[in-house]
Amino acid sequence: SASAQPETTRVTAGRTTEGIVYFLPKTNIRFHLLVEKKAYTPGEYAKYAEKYMSLQDIQQEKEVTYRLAGYTISPIGVRDTSKCFNVKLKGGKCETAEMMLSDDGVLLAVNEKPATPKVRPPYKPAPGPAPQDPRRYLPAEILTAGSTAKMAELTAQLIYELQERRLMLITGEADDIPQDEQQLQRMIDEIDQERDALMTLFTGTVTRDTTEHTLTVSPTKEVEREVIFRFSRRLGIVDKDDLSGVPYYMTIRDPHHTDQQKYPVPESKKPEGFYVNVPTKVYVSLMADNHDLVTYELPMAQFGFVELREGALFKRYVTHMTLNPTTGAIERVYADMDTK
Repeated sequence: SASAQPETTRVTAGRTTEGIVYFLPKTNIRFHLLVEKKAYTPGEYAKYAEKYMSLQDIQQEKEVTYRLAGYTISPIGVRDTSKCFNVKLKGGKCETAEMMLSDDGVLLAVNEKPATPKVRPPYKPAPGPAPQDPRRYLPAEILTAGSTAKMAELTAQLIYELQERRLMLITGEADDIPQDEQQLQRMIDEIDQERDALMTLFTGTVTRDTTEHTLTVSPTKEVEREVIFRFSRRLGIVDKDDLSGVPYYMTIRDPHHTDQQKYPVPESKKPEGFYVNVPTKVYVSLMADNHDLVTYELPMAQFGFVELREGALFKRYVTHMTLNPTTGAIERVYADMDTK
């Protein structure tokens, strides 16, 4: 027979003298947030950018800022302590049934290998370009100049010379233009690389680093615009109570509004079999301001109900059953008499 255990009783899942104690899962939501950190470092000649390069509004101070670069949602299954059952394996094929439980006692399968949970691969940032050292392009005349102002002036002259040479190569006015187009393009690329590196001495450098942050929530009911985190341009992700950040909200809508079946089953009406989840699909949205950023339709165990699978089939035949590890729903069930 199957019966619900009191929530207040500490229960250890697994095989006992009375049978098998197991749990069903509930479905948690995991938010995957990609946060880009942008670090600006002013160039060595930043204060001379307007004088020698006619560049205006060049930032003179270091700055670190953050932005939310991406967001996705994935469901995960965890043990639901309110759904603990004891199955007595007596009679027929039940006595030799093999129950497959997770490490925390969630029922995964009967007489069958558990289903492989879908695991979202961790975020791997693409490798960025190697940083350039502009000083490697500076000749001794500039490196030995008497002041930073003089070094900036000579560097600006060198940049203008590179731009002029590039133009002459493109227009065909240079004396050493190669006949091979690929070689010509390599020469232009090398000039661009040197010029861009030298320009950073005036404009500064920007590095970007993207990391993944995860937030897990365990909803039990529909919610409307519940703050789950805040985001600050200066600090990145901050706590939902930290008013320095802009709020991001979660909304959960259950279009079916299915009430969970009440249990435990009365003692006089205990049928034999296994309890499984019948999840309901709900809509989960991540929101900012007054618009949705992303919405997913997810099956969630705690918004559905618990169903009894009668035990007669398990007694008469070697019956195989596989449950979804995220929702506790039956993914497959068959007996050896069936054709697979």
